[in-house]
Amino acid sequence: MAYRKTTYKDTSDKRPMNMRQGNLNYIIGTNIDYLQQELGWSNDQMAAVLKMKPASYDRIKAGTRGIKVEKLTLLYYCLGADLNRLVGNDNSYKITREAQASFNFEQGIRDIVIDIENTESYRERVGKIIYMYNEYGKMLAELMGPESRKFLKEDEE
Repeated sequence: MAYRKTTYKDTSDKRPMNMRQGNLNYIIGTNIDYLQQELGWSNDQMAAVLKMKPASYDRIKAGTRGIKVEKLTLLYYCLGADLNRLVGNDNSYKITREAQASFNFEQGIRDIVIDIENTESYRERVGKIIYMYNEYGKMLAELMGPESRKFLKEDEE
């Protein structure tokens, strides 16, 4: 029988005391309420963005109901909310993220090519190239889809 070394991992709850015993829903609800006040939106507007009924949104704000990850991603992408502030209750972050500078496409492509060139393993290099082709194809399919054609026709008029 082979000797197997057992390792012990500290699995104790390391969250701050105010985030334990069910207080997380209350903290998230309070932070969502703060986000709503920062934006100057009504409960109905926030519920519409989160694609839920206003009564359900009120329960999330009150902390009596948890929020699903899908709804947090809506807050992140649609409203620019900072998840460190919403979920982690870290007050060193602003409630909304700063607008990022526009993406420099040429520099992005250069960085990808340099990354592929610096990959030592042939298999990894091929994997990265195939991945990039797949992502590029998805992007083109999205750009050339029927929804984008509709916007192109509106621009021509």
